[in-house]
Amino acid sequence: MTGPGEEPAGRVRLVMVRSPTPIWLVLATLALWAAPTLAQPTPAPAPSATATLAAATVATHSGFTEGPSLEGGDSVTADLAQDDQAVGSVLRFERAESFFQPWFDWKRRLNDRYGLKLQMSWQALYQATDQNTSPHVAAGGRGEIQGTWSLIGRDTPNVGMLSFRVENRHELGTDIVPTQLSGTFGASVPVGSGFSDFGTALSELAWRQSLLDGRVRLVAGKISATSWYNAHALSSPKRGFQNTALQSSLTKAAPGRGIGAGVAVRLSDHFVALAGMHDANGRTPDNPFDTIDEAEFFYSAEIRWVPSSWDRRRFDQVRFNVWYQNERKSAGTPASHGFTFLASWLFEDRFMPFVMGGVSDGDATVYEADFVAGIGIGFNTKHRAARDVLGFSAGWGRPGNGALQDQYTLETFYRFQLVERLALTPSLQYIIHPANSTKKNDVLVFGIRARITF
Repeated sequence: MTGPGEEPAGRVRLVMVRSPTPIWLVLATLALWAAPTLAQPTPAPAPSATATLAAATVATHSGFTEGPSLEGGDSVTADLAQDDQAVGSVLRFERAESFFQPWFDWKRRLNDRYGLKLQMSWQALYQATDQNTSPHVAAGGRGEIQGTWSLIGRDTPNVGMLSFRVENRHELGTDIVPTQLSGTFGASVPVGSGFSDFGTALSELAWRQSLLDGRVRLVAGKISATSWYNAHALSSPKRGFQNTALQSSLTKAAPGRGIGAGVAVRLSDHFVALAGMHDANGRTPDNPFDTIDEAEFFYSAEIRWVPSSWDRRRFDQVRFNVWYQNERKSAGTPASHGFTFLASWLFEDRFMPFVMGGVSDGDATVYEADFVAGIGIGFNTKHRAARDVLGFSAGWGRPGNGALQDQYTLETFYRFQLVERLALTPSLQYIIHPANSTKKNDVLVFGIRARITF
């Protein structure tokens, strides 16, 4: 969730390329020019008149539906399904839609014939504070090429698939990127999570296997150690809240993406149990084999209750999680453990209040105790059914270091679909008593996020 630090001596990265022109952009441009030769344009299906925050029944561009995943937040499988939905927009350009439709038709055939789902996106974030410090502005971009390839049991409950993501994170004309902005005024966590500048990296390569008619799910490879546990439907920094403190409880350790494995068992239509083991020293841009030999792991177990129906599990849920992390000798971090909880419920397919929090010994975490409450509200406008979402959340956190002050964080955002594949999200954050600051000052952070998908 934060930018990379110094490289250990003698370490070799798996993939790490820094370039003024992101590699994803070159590949995407070539793909877009090639795709129109493979199909004749067909108009995109009209969005459902009842599309809401849950988007339970909507038309798609390439026929992608969410696969067998219990992951939340920044998930490859969630991105594939959500970004393929055909939604309404403030502005509509029929000729532009016709121009891009051959690309989506080609992706549909690629999935139908070979089980390969492919998605690309680029998102940018600009943030500015009301402080007189320098710098007080930050901007960053994030391009992604990601997908899944179903190689075993395609179109069956026991599917086996390879998931992958290559991404490039870069500066956009400012001295710092959004993940570094909080350091200018002493906040304990990034106010612009997900927008660092580590260059190009393979951030996910994993095998996902479903067994016993989908009731048992396994995952192993280079994966996230955070998005599986204690995450709500607005946890993604690309669609939801930007402040890390409002995405998940920070009383649990949060290793970067590295080698890990997990298992989920659907005990009934209303209960799921998950457990995972992850490299405690994993860092997203690094070679995952650089640190696995240190044998220092993050262990997590979670039980989920889905009180309504299984297809609403992302929204109607109660989660209890326990975790333990080994001592990280090279980092000087002692062994640590803790407990987190989360609950959310979607009312009338539009209103989703949520609460979450946790406690820990504070030795390996940002906070030793925290609590967050918020709500997401989905909107349909008069002339269109769209994924417009208003979010508001407020949180409190107590650092494990007694010399630091409690921090209070508030954020509100409004995400709206400007055109079919471009969403804009203005946001405002209010940080009260930044934990790492010696002053009892308050800070305002304005942000605007853009997300393009294709």
